Amino acid sequence: MFRTGVLVIDNQHEQYLDFVDELFALTERPNVEQSTVDAALERALAYAVEHFDAEEALMRSIRYPGYESHRTKHDEFRNETDRLCAISRTNVSPDEQLFYLTKWLVEWFCDQTQVYDKALAIFLKKREQKSPGRHTGPTEGEN
Repeated sequence: MFRTGVLVIDNQHEQYLDFVDELFALTERPNVEQSTVDAALERALAYAVEHFDAEEALMRSIRYPGYESHRTKHDEFRNETDRLCAISRTNVSPDEQLFYLTKWLVEWFCDQTQVYDKALAIFLKKREQKSPGRHTGPTEGEN
């Protein structure tokens, strides 16, 4: 479902989902310590930002016409995640915080990959077809 066909992006998505899986595993544990939630969230969010930085650098390097709108979605992720973390810390238990944040991280990821990342992948594939020498990285199925 989240595959774009651009290997570097797909590999980063898999890593991000591993961090989200770690969060889901914590939802199955009763009475999770706030420090445990914080550490797992920090890992997931830090990796998301690392991915955004790499993806944005790629988009700038190829002069991707959808760069601004894609970057805006990344900024929305950062802002909404900060907002949810701040609200959760004051109003809900660590278990509830974990549930709501994990749910939001998955929903956002699905929308992001199916709309914005797929559009970027289509652009990259068309660009590669027009100029085979301009290779930005392996795509799915290439070695």
